[in-house]
Amino acid sequence: MTNLRSELDPIVFKRAWGTLDNTFTDNGLTLQRGYDFDLIDALAQKSGIKPLEAQFSTKMHSHTSGRSFWLGVFDTDGLLAGRVCARLDSLRSPESLVDFWRKHFHRCYPTETGAQVELAAKQPRFAQKITGETVYLGGTEVRSDWRGYDLGGLLNRVAQLEALADWDADFYYGWMERKAFKDGFFRACGFTKLYANSIHWQAGGPARLDNDLYLVANHRDDVLDMIDQVLAEPPKAASGSSAKTYEPLEVGDSISSTTQN
Repeated sequence: MTNLRSELDPIVFKRAWGTLDNTFTDNGLTLQRGYDFDLIDALAQKSGIKPLEAQFSTKMHSHTSGRSFWLGVFDTDGLLAGRVCARLDSLRSPESLVDFWRKHFHRCYPTETGAQVELAAKQPRFAQKITGETVYLGGTEVRSDWRGYDLGGLLNRVAQLEALADWDADFYYGWMERKAFKDGFFRACGFTKLYANSIHWQAGGPARLDNDLYLVANHRDDVLDMIDQVLAEPPKAASGSSAKTYEPLEVGDSISSTTQN
């Protein structure tokens, strides 16, 4: 664990992490962390889970263990039941999150016409003010027979704790398409901030994506508060029909925390 700027007791942190991990083990799942994104893609293919989206595809990015990781939960047969990915982007003032998006989206995503996407000149003010250490969370997928067990939400919460411990970042976020957005899933992931119309395209967004994206996020203090909440109200292992369910978040080829819980 890095030296956190807060006065967070490392024992409290470990208790919260263990509380979330116990929810997986109570369902017969084992949580693993890795840095080889070709491996997690191969494990996903073997388990019938969608491949990594453009933000984490090794065809476009070279991942390093110090700046990115994936979390996966595996069943008793060793098959992947769900995953999430995280990446650290270090922005130094005056560079903002919008400045980063301009370069990153242009490189990663084509439009319907085949050209690379471009951001409009005018962007939401909140993103223009964000700088420093930012963590992008995406690639969330849950195998069809494990949906309804809150795996997607739990994985996103653990990933934020892991990112806090590793990088002590200032801002944590993911994307969800407006047409598939479900308030329950966004909150199950531990996110407290929601921005509609969060990015503006110059002439249409990436192919196969909703042009009107939600950004869901936490500031650093929100992640610290989530630790307190996990300990105050520990999540319980869901069991199929008794589990809280959410409609699928079909973000498809998305830039985002994809799927459902």
